[in-house]
Amino acid sequence: MKKLLILLMCLAASISLISCAEMSPPTPMDVLRNPLGTDALYKGMPKGEVIEYWGEPSSINRLEEATAFSNAKEEWIYNAKYPAVQINADYLAKTRHLFFEGDSLIRWE
Repeated sequence: MKKLLILLMCLAASISLISCAEMSPPTPMDVLRNPLGTDALYKGMPKGEVIEYWGEPSSINRLEEATAFSNAKEEWIYNAKYPAVQINADYLAKTRHLFFEGDSLIRWE
């Protein structure tokens, strides 16, 4: 019984070590280009969640009004807070444009 338990523990340890070996930490340049926690946007993200993460936009452009067949389309603009900073985090260094259809984020630039 002890041998079986030891064998199972060794097998579990081997499997966990093998799976960890494939992970590699980000390089310093990766962190500078995309600091941890800056990939908060995702397609389909609701407006309320964007406001929760980034606050109110600097301006909103209404691109299309809602019709019977489509939702309203909007462009939210977040002006850069500190354009001289070289770190691309949220809208810290560059102005970001977020595009919504209805309540859902469909793309960003």
